[in-house]
Amino acid sequence: EGRGGVSLAAAAVPATAALIARRHRADQRRGLPRRHDTMVAATAGVTANVEKEELRKVVEVAEAAARAAGKVMAEKVGAEVVEVKGFAADLLTAVDTECEEVVRQTVQNAFPSHAFLGEESFGSLEDMATLIAAPGWLWVVDPIDGTTNFVSGQPMSAVSIGVAHDGKLCVGVIYDPYRDELFSASLGGGASLNGSPIAVSADRARELREAVVASGAPPNPRSSAPCFRAMSLLSPPRSRTVRILGSAAINFAWVACGRLDAWFEPDLSPWDSAAGALLVREAGGRVTDCEGNEYVLGTRPICSSNGKIHDELLAVLREADATQLDD
Repeated sequence: EGRGGVSLAAAAVPATAALIARRHRADQRRGLPRRHDTMVAATAGVTANVEKEELRKVVEVAEAAARAAGKVMAEKVGAEVVEVKGFAADLLTAVDTECEEVVRQTVQNAFPSHAFLGEESFGSLEDMATLIAAPGWLWVVDPIDGTTNFVSGQPMSAVSIGVAHDGKLCVGVIYDPYRDELFSASLGGGASLNGSPIAVSADRARELREAVVASGAPPNPRSSAPCFRAMSLLSPPRSRTVRILGSAAINFAWVACGRLDAWFEPDLSPWDSAAGALLVREAGGRVTDCEGNEYVLGTRPICSSNGKIHDELLAVLREADATQLDD
């Protein structure tokens, strides 16, 4: 058994081929692009290694933790900055730490043996890499994604909780407390918004010129400069329009439910992307780095889309030299 009482399969999954065929047929009915067989096979392997009841409980606890932290966030929007991190625009409030502690306690009460990686409490980059590579369960948490919005009193922030098992994402939950919108996904189980199934905008935006694309304005100039170069190239008529929302979690959630057609940023931390990457994939979209390599936990450059416009967007990012941090 793995950490947290999870039984591990010793052999390959016989039903993998059948699962792949079912998922491909479902994608065809929804007009979505064909998934990579390797990704679906990985899904089958992970779901076989994790008991369904255990996965269900992880989802329930993640949703409860997100709602509890979101309640604190919404009540204290506009809080004062207590610390500036590595860059002048990288802000921290006491509420960030408070919300992270709410999530941590909720997780520890339910799963005392699960590991925890939070934005406000992680140690060194080496420690983070060790946690991601370790076997067992790992909760990857951004307690307030969109802190600058939060500090400014702008209701555009979210709690982001991704949960991985043996390095593969199994659960993703994003909660927007201002709109009381709970986005949730489990590996192989699809994505939902407040309990109703959601899907990406594959029918509305089949070409980049039809797409609403978002990007970020991160505090690190080496990351923000590539964003602005690419956004300049994406101005109409190359895309329908470009948006900056100020929250990676909201961007992912809105791609998953079809409010956005794509979004990108050349450097994100695992807590920024873990929940959202699974959410978009389970909604039928695609998530890669900015050169087209499929996302894994720890991937830093992010390109997320409805799948239909993905290759077109990647081409623009290459043209803008926006596939990674500037030197």
